[in-house]
Amino acid sequence: MKPWDDNDLAFVAGCYDKGRFDTRNAIARFHETDSRAAHRRWWMTAAAAAASVAVLFAAGYGIRTWIRAAQEPAPVEQPAVTQEAAGTHTFVYDNTPVDQVLAELSAYYGCTLTTPPTDKRLTGTFPDGDVKLIVSAIESALGIEITIER
Repeated sequence: MKPWDDNDLAFVAGCYDKGRFDTRNAIARFHETDSRAAHRRWWMTAAAAAASVAVLFAAGYGIRTWIRAAQEPAPVEQPAVTQEAAGTHTFVYDNTPVDQVLAELSAYYGCTLTTPPTDKRLTGTFPDGDVKLIVSAIESALGIEITIER
């Protein structure tokens, strides 16, 4: 039950008729004002619920998009074989990241060369002979393991 306030007193005073309190009139007017307030409360509640659902939907969509972006691997650009390697039949690297070296060798030899993530870099010159020989030289020079997949 709600506490009394000045509006309740004004309501009762408005139902007072010529020295007597008309209970039927008071109850009828009370139900009339109460039903309008209930109707208004219902619409306000419905609007608040709709707004909450919209906010939750938008947040869920944003989180789903963010998770998808985090799960998809970034596209790795496969470099084309350099003109120098194709023309001179040698590979020349000067402080080049291992990932870039392996990508170029993979493109040249038509295989896939992979290694666990590393930030090591390579400086050296290799003839375009046997890919296993080049991989072996890189592994021993940098202390890493390279996998060859055909």
